[in-house]
Amino acid sequence: MLLRVVVMLAVLLAGAAHAQAVRLDGEQLLLLINPYGGLPGRWLSCMERCTGTTEAGAAQTALLRVGAGGSRFAWQVPGDPDATRQLEALAYRADYQSSDTGMTVILSSLEPFRGMRLIHRYTLARDGRTLSMSLQMPPGASLELSGGDDLVGTRLPGFGSFYSYARAVRVDADGQQNLSGDEDASGAERLSAPGEWVGLRGRFWTLLMQSRDAVQVSAAETAADQPTIRIRRNSAGGGSLDLQIYAGPVLATELETVAPELRGMLYASLWDWLRSLAFGMHWLLGQLQQLVGNWGLAIMLLSLSVKVLMWPLTFVAERWQAEVNRTQSLLQPELTAVRREFKGEEAHRRTLAVYAKHGVSQFYTLKSLAGFLIQIPVFIAAFDMLGENFGLGGAGFLWVQDLSLPDRVMALPGVLPFFGGYLNFLPVLMTLFTIASARLQEEASLSPELLAGQRLRLYAMAALFFVLLYTFPAGMVLYWTTNNLLHLCKIMLAPLLRR
Repeated sequence: MLLRVVVMLAVLLAGAAHAQAVRLDGEQLLLLINPYGGLPGRWLSCMERCTGTTEAGAAQTALLRVGAGGSRFAWQVPGDPDATRQLEALAYRADYQSSDTGMTVILSSLEPFRGMRLIHRYTLARDGRTLSMSLQMPPGASLELSGGDDLVGTRLPGFGSFYSYARAVRVDADGQQNLSGDEDASGAERLSAPGEWVGLRGRFWTLLMQSRDAVQVSAAETAADQPTIRIRRNSAGGGSLDLQIYAGPVLATELETVAPELRGMLYASLWDWLRSLAFGMHWLLGQLQQLVGNWGLAIMLLSLSVKVLMWPLTFVAERWQAEVNRTQSLLQPELTAVRREFKGEEAHRRTLAVYAKHGVSQFYTLKSLAGFLIQIPVFIAAFDMLGENFGLGGAGFLWVQDLSLPDRVMALPGVLPFFGGYLNFLPVLMTLFTIASARLQEEASLSPELLAGQRLRLYAMAALFFVLLYTFPAGMVLYWTTNNLLHLCKIMLAPLLRR
């Protein structure tokens, strides 16, 4: 049986050893409902079958839990802290039953609140991933969901912090929009249409709610990566708040099973054509991983595959670069003389005359940007795809223990500003490959002076990428390191191929 419901004696809150917590078990979740307040207190989501343990990791995480750093549901009665505390402390008894749609728990308050006994209904779907929650809302009350560190995951320093986040979001047929953590996001209350999803998401995990009716939604961020989203009925009186909840991985196969529009959460920051490219690379990486059985090796093969697929474009770009190099060598002596002998407007006029003499446009160097510009869309799509790839969480390769984090070869004696407290070897290796390529690259059409300038630019680019990628997840750095290694091999083999 894929789904079972048991009522068990548990201590959910310190000092509440006598209380009964309601436990709902699915194949891929473990849910504890707090007997005080009547709201979910712990939600453990798992990729495979939940073991019942409380340890979070790459394959499972506590999307809700009591305590510091945990995300949690809470009652709020704005402007009335006493009523809020009463709702949070209200005790419930539980009755449960089985049905064709799933397993249901009905919570009834033992004492009335403002003259009415509250009744809440929870139904866990047979698929074990979604929960239907019907809450009896007192007049003026709101349901609040606040995010914690568990949703953020391991915090990365430097530019790697881009991948350590928690946001309040909404998702509909148009994709995902941020409700917090974005300059364009507004904390004002807004009407959420029926069927629209709102909730919290991190890099790999999300907790989303879909209301059956229109509701009022507001979001705020009390501190960096600590979003809060508040939902209330779209009417002044009391009544039922009916929600469907998905709490699980940000993974295409899981999201599409719940609702097709949730696929819009993936690569949400990209333009549509770049998203299509990212999905294509995601599919190719998955095929390679199934072929070789290792995510790290699959990433290296992906880098090689992209090189091969892009070869016709890079071949043209390299021809344009060679033309630019020849033109630079042709013009350099005359342009150097002009810069040495003339200044200001006269120097500019004579420079244009040199270009006209040789029939060269003054913008001819833009051709050399082609090779770089061709790689930018692929670079962006690959890095978004690898940054959000759930499969890399906990996956090891060679000395890398987790491809979703920096490789962390060894701990440093102290914590360096921006760079963190670990030595990451992959970025060092990536930079060494770039420097070796710059040293070995020989352009016959370039003068020694121009060749030295080209090498200097490559060294500067190597330093820039080192700083940019040093704290990035290892899977992304592995992709670019492989790309640099392939380029180095190409330079080393070029003389042999010309023989």
